[in-house]
Amino acid sequence: MKTVIAVDAMGGDHGPSVTVPACIDFLAAHPDAQLLIVGLPEPLQRELARLHASGEPRIAIVAASEVVGMDEDVRSAIRTKKHSSMRVAIDLVKEGRAQACVSAGNTGALMGTAKFVLKTLPGIDRPAICAVLPTRVGQVYALDLGANADCTPEHLLQFAIMGSTLVTVVEGKARPTVGLLNIGSEEIKGNEVVKKAAELLRASALNFHGNVEGDDIYKGTTDVVVCDGFAGNVALKTSEGLAKMLGDFLKEEYTRNVFSRLAALVSYPVIKRFRRRVDHRRYNGAALLGLRGIVVKSHGSADRLAFATALARAASEASHGLLERIMTRSRITGTGSYLPAKVLTNKDLESVVDTPDDWIVSRTGIRERHIADEAEFASDLALHACRAALEAAGKAASDVDLIVLATSTPDMVFPSSACLLQAKLGVKRGAAFDVQAVCSGFVYALATADLFIRSGQHRCALVVGSEVFSRILDWKDRGTCVLFGDGAGAVVLEASPQPGILSSHLHADGSYASILNTPGHVCGGAIHGDPTLKMDGGAVFKLAVRVLEESAHEALAANGLAVKDLDAYIPHQANVRIVTHVAKKLGLPEGKCIVTVDRHANTSAASIPLALDVAVRDGRVRPGHLVLLQGVGGGFTWGSVLLKY
Repeated sequence: MKTVIAVDAMGGDHGPSVTVPACIDFLAAHPDAQLLIVGLPEPLQRELARLHASGEPRIAIVAASEVVGMDEDVRSAIRTKKHSSMRVAIDLVKEGRAQACVSAGNTGALMGTAKFVLKTLPGIDRPAICAVLPTRVGQVYALDLGANADCTPEHLLQFAIMGSTLVTVVEGKARPTVGLLNIGSEEIKGNEVVKKAAELLRASALNFHGNVEGDDIYKGTTDVVVCDGFAGNVALKTSEGLAKMLGDFLKEEYTRNVFSRLAALVSYPVIKRFRRRVDHRRYNGAALLGLRGIVVKSHGSADRLAFATALARAASEASHGLLERIMTRSRITGTGSYLPAKVLTNKDLESVVDTPDDWIVSRTGIRERHIADEAEFASDLALHACRAALEAAGKAASDVDLIVLATSTPDMVFPSSACLLQAKLGVKRGAAFDVQAVCSGFVYALATADLFIRSGQHRCALVVGSEVFSRILDWKDRGTCVLFGDGAGAVVLEASPQPGILSSHLHADGSYASILNTPGHVCGGAIHGDPTLKMDGGAVFKLAVRVLEESAHEALAANGLAVKDLDAYIPHQANVRIVTHVAKKLGLPEGKCIVTVDRHANTSAASIPLALDVAVRDGRVRPGHLVLLQGVGGGFTWGSVLLKY
């Protein structure tokens, strides 16, 4: 398959006198490429004739009547230069006539025009400039290098995902290392944005090395270095200036006198190899990542060799399917749930603890719960839910390459319940592991699986919440035993070009561990302490309401949305009072709140996927709906996942 590249031949400091010869050199090295050279026809034809390439069958001239100046502002370029060589070249990518565009023109105008014409990829807030820099051991991909002076932690995470994907696609590295540029390698260093970004990167599926300093860039400590555009541009320009200064110093010393010139002659082979290794022209071409099309920015002062390098970079990205890989998102394609056969009603509980049915209903909204049989374990409940989810998605178990199971009540200490579930499903490939974040477990698991899929490592995941909380309850404690039940819920999460999971926001504060826990543990084959669930109900209620409200606003704000945009709200089904209090604080209509706790009580990590499955099957959640999932539980942990169903 031929790779077609649109070339802004008028851009840069030199225009056709550099871009056209570079195109000829590029075609000589890339027999499967074609070029659409965009610009004023007369100078382009004249340059081709000078190079005896007028009849080159792999070059076609596309006329453009205007040129964007190197000092022209972005608004002028977009509004008044609709027929410029830069705009026409980008339009060719949008129209599908070219797979990539290369320009040495005004950086701001190129970024602005490309963003205006091509738009950003789903889930990407801002494009980033990514350049390749030489290191002691090879090369490093650094972004952002000037497009975004101010960034949020989420933006830096997006940059890391795009940079990692670029390295995987172009260089074939399965797990590129990612470093976060900081003023020190210690976790405590940096401003709040960098610290928060580090938390997001550590929680992601990326191969996050940690913080890196400026000198790590050229040591080659990581494959990708992420930073905001301000720091990145300063680092880039400083490096370019330093390289030029060292080159000038070297030239001055070798030309100082006749003896220096003789020394230069003797050491010429070494000098030549050195210059080749640090020659910035051989690293020219910065990708504008995050757009719905491949755009490569060449340095404005690029010569023939440098511009040809930029063309080669664009060809590599296009031929390796970079855009398709970066566009990969995750979407829920099927849901399932399961409740054990045994039902324990509030009336049944009246014979166990002194707590009447009307008191339980008025305080919690719970009317019954399901209790697993002695022979049923978390992986067994999960198996039923997964089979239902796979059927709903039209998938076979053999399609699954990732299982993430959230549970606080696993079958055994190890192996994980996820591995046991994998075996019961008959799946023999991919990864399988448990996540333990108590009642926040499912949102933690969903966020984790989403990042694995977005990284390109997996394509089809089962994300499960499964619990047998009845086994860790004190059935004499009326403050806890009436609240919990057993069950499982699951979703099939698949790679998709359209975003399902819009964003995830996870939090934890271990200083609240005492308000909800099971303090016992096993040592030497014996149980030490109390192995049953303990809870300070009042403290949990107050904290849960506060953090859920804050997390909801965080998720919506990160996506430029408001509460009124939600079609459905599915929080952890702890009790009705928490759900109604949070909904009231958010100003959310009762009809948008999905409540199923009355049917199964608090099933911890299983409650959210249980409620989601019920809402999908009864039609309250339909394709295209904007849904907010929220978990909150022991740890203390909490988080939100905002998604398009």
